[in-house]
Amino acid sequence: MSRSRSPNYPQIGLKEAIQRVSSVYKRDYQASLTRDLAAERLGYSGLNGKSLAVLAALGKFGLLEGRGEETRVSDLAVRILAFPPGSPERRAAIEEAAGRPELFVELDQRFSRAPASDAALRAWLITRGFIPPAAEAAVRAYRETRQLLEAEGEAAPQATSPLPVPQLPETAEPAEAPSKVVAGTRRAVFGLAEGEVVITAPVFLSAESVNDLQDYLDVFMKRARREAGL
Repeated sequence: MSRSRSPNYPQIGLKEAIQRVSSVYKRDYQASLTRDLAAERLGYSGLNGKSLAVLAALGKFGLLEGRGEETRVSDLAVRILAFPPGSPERRAAIEEAAGRPELFVELDQRFSRAPASDAALRAWLITRGFIPPAAEAAVRAYRETRQLLEAEGEAAPQATSPLPVPQLPETAEPAEAPSKVVAGTRRAVFGLAEGEVVITAPVFLSAESVNDLQDYLDVFMKRARREAGL
């Protein structure tokens, strides 16, 4: 009798997986954790069937990484969490995560020519050795992941045609745009050899917002250092 291939696919969709890994990141950022502590961060009392399935799913999407009993939030997960919905960076990171599970890649290739119903997907999985409950869960996780990809694409800002640049008379001097700061915000300008770096932020930030801003700046500086070859 064929055995279930349930260990070979994530038992939750990517949207839920991102929500789950966010709860770990908010507490421990990218610190190394034992699998038992990671399970507690996910809301479980410890390692059991459900928590192990969720941990495995996060690993299959590439949101958690590690060896043995140690795990940590991956750089891929941080890219998803750091950038806003619809941004090119978040979309690219989500596409990368969605393409990690081998089964999802196999389904994309198998049913790329025409959309398949859930019944067709379940039937195909069962013929590949899945027991019915595992096939049902796999289809649900796959559909939820594809829906997230579609939603991120719809959230992406639409490209617009550039506005025409008005032509000034030859005798006119170019006007220098005044630097305006909206009331209730602060503006910091850093002059670099390549140009100015400008940060505009509300004057008052909550402790949670300060932490979120620090996380974003950490990711920004990490990328800048990498691109500068440091």
